[in-house]
Amino acid sequence: MEPDLIAERVARNQSAFRDANEQVAARAETIGVDGPALPFICECPDPACTAVTLIDREEYERIRAAGNRFFAVTGHETCVVDGVEVARVVERHDAFSMLEKIAVAKEKAEELDPRG
Repeated sequence: MEPDLIAERVARNQSAFRDANEQVAARAETIGVDGPALPFICECPDPACTAVTLIDREEYERIRAAGNRFFAVTGHETCVVDGVEVARVVERHDAFSMLEKIAVAKEKAEELDPRG
């Protein structure tokens, strides 16, 4: 498969997880959940992943400040898919890592950003 198509596919898959997490954050705000952390679905490029991690709301907003940022549960930091580099790890935390999409994957992720 062509590298640009791989990068675009990865960005689309991860954007679907990001959209689900945006709904989690919105629902928590709607019902007034005030806890320090919320459960979010891992945004790694594995479409079958069902891992969940707790991220505090402030940290989640910091990740979402850029349309090319995603997070993955620790151990799910995939930066190369089918031989194509699609991301880089920006920060590592105990429960998750923040990643940034690069090149074509970055462009597609920013295009699909619901906050864009």
